Amino acid sequence: MNRKRILSWLLILVAPLCTVAQQTTQYPNDYLSPEFHAGRRAAFKEKLSANGVGIFFASQVRVRSNDTDFQYAQNKNFYYFTGLEESDALLLLFKQPVTILNKTGTEFIFVKNRDPQKELWTGKILGAEGVKAKYKMDNVFINDQFTANTIDFNSIDSVFTAYRGEGIFSKYKRAEDPLARMASIVDSIINTQNKPIATRSTQMILSSLRGIKQPEEIALIAKAVAISCEGHNDVMRAIKPGMTEYQAQAIMEYHFKANGSEYPGYPSINGAAENACVLHYVTNLKLMNDGELLLSDCAAEYHGYSADVTRTVPANGKFTPAQKIIYELVLKAQDAGIAACMPGAPFGVVDAAARKVVNEGLIKLGIAANEAEARKYFPHGTSHHLGLDVHDMGPRTLLPGVVLTVEPGIYIPPGSNCDKKWWSIGVRIEDDILITETGNKNLSAGSPRTVEAIEKMAKEKSIFKK
Repeated sequence: MNRKRILSWLLILVAPLCTVAQQTTQYPNDYLSPEFHAGRRAAFKEKLSANGVGIFFASQVRVRSNDTDFQYAQNKNFYYFTGLEESDALLLLFKQPVTILNKTGTEFIFVKNRDPQKELWTGKILGAEGVKAKYKMDNVFINDQFTANTIDFNSIDSVFTAYRGEGIFSKYKRAEDPLARMASIVDSIINTQNKPIATRSTQMILSSLRGIKQPEEIALIAKAVAISCEGHNDVMRAIKPGMTEYQAQAIMEYHFKANGSEYPGYPSINGAAENACVLHYVTNLKLMNDGELLLSDCAAEYHGYSADVTRTVPANGKFTPAQKIIYELVLKAQDAGIAACMPGAPFGVVDAAARKVVNEGLIKLGIAANEAEARKYFPHGTSHHLGLDVHDMGPRTLLPGVVLTVEPGIYIPPGSNCDKKWWSIGVRIEDDILITETGNKNLSAGSPRTVEAIEKMAKEKSIFKK
């Protein structure tokens, strides 16, 4: 193994992943470097056809209501290649050098111009010079310089892009913006000249790059996971009958924001009792009663990278006998899934290992009569890739650098065809697993998983426990 690669892995794996370091500067200083983004652009260009062009747009600003916008979140592919978190921008990547607006190169980016009036309301805009200095890109232009004559499409054989599926032409706008204008120009030229869009090839390239995380990315995922662990652990300490689902969510998300997370990685799921049996329940309004379980599927996003952690805990700090049986069956299935996370293994072996345990357990308990019926109680897959997106791109083989979830579950809603003692028990246990050169590493091991450890943590003090 390459010595540099070994050192990179060691730096990641020996760090205490669930200890969140204090910032030592006025602003975070652990963003991905310009060199990282340049390396990702170079890797993408290597995979282009000889006369291909990669076209990537920033995400659009989305209207929430009337004159209020949703908080801006950058398009993940655009962020991966640039690091820029501003809207109304376009990135062009070429295999061979071309000349655009009297500049020759293989990379060109069009960005927003500075505007003192807008900056008064929403903060600084970098502008061309700011982008050039911060991200060390040479060919930077203002977006109104992009016209139908900017690119000579005559020599281009394929367009590598994903913009048609990214909602740039969304109707939820007040008026056409620079992003939609640039996308319309590109779309018109492609349609007029019948240039092929290499949609499948683009997805394959992006999946191969984004699916194998670089050491810098793994460090950010580990930070997001560490923040998430703190939230889950304090919910275990603070939970009690009479608390609402949204109060558990508030405790969780307090720790996310308090430790530097820009957003939750996805809408927080906090379902008690029968609500735990709704896979993506996000209403979070119910009062928790004595004897009920709370399923919390919540995680932080940090510098663009998301964690994805689920814990299921008793509202009164103590599992009932029936809850303990189902919980430990899910835990056994998860352990089997994690054990299957080995370098070189097919992605599907994780689900097969976990599902086998669940199927056999449910049949033995008399909850299900056969495997087909058991699937009703475990209706989702066990794993997905994790990274810039919570359901990220990635290869179908578990290679070193892949990060995936292992999250089996059993959900028995009221009215199920089984003994009533099992009704309203919903359990999911989810951890974030890094594939290493020799095995795997559970990045979220800092949050308890066993019945004994959860019940022990429930007895600890929380800053929110009154």
